[in-house]
Amino acid sequence: MTDTLICVGTILGVHGLKGTLTVYSDTRPASGIAGYSCWYLGMTAENVKAYAVDRCWQHGNKGMLAELEGVTTRTQAEQLKRVKIWVSADDIEVEDGEYLWENLLGCNVYVDDQLIGSVWALEAYGAQDILVVKTSESADVQGEWMLPFTEDVVQVVDMEERRVNICLLDGMEACFTPKS
Repeated sequence: MTDTLICVGTILGVHGLKGTLTVYSDTRPASGIAGYSCWYLGMTAENVKAYAVDRCWQHGNKGMLAELEGVTTRTQAEQLKRVKIWVSADDIEVEDGEYLWENLLGCNVYVDDQLIGSVWALEAYGAQDILVVKTSESADVQGEWMLPFTEDVVQVVDMEERRVNICLLDGMEACFTPKS
């Protein structure tokens, strides 16, 4: 597989006797995972098998149920438990002002034109996404920033320059954890 794959969920288990899968969706909204007609299943993006999605529907708050072509028994479905769901990055539509988390990783982060580090990860804790920034090796104090990904904090994202400009609001020094 030469396509870039993005993880969009995980198969949690089996629902019923006919191979229906319970799925945890990482997409927003959760039902967004139903918009892909082909899922690549595997523990890593390098080791996947393609499955056509016959049917996928909302089940509970963040859960989904899915039926995949060729998975018609409970036994077949149980073999897919805990497997990751991947889709082609080319199939993911991103609106202006939206970014795939994977594309933000490694971007340099600046405050007032001073490099503070690079994006290490993004995390979701409920109210808003969190931009995790590891300090640059030249920083006086090594550590990690956990910054809310909001319009007030994240001022500019320039994907061509791989640069994120942020504004540290009053009290945001509490978002920094020094490396001990």
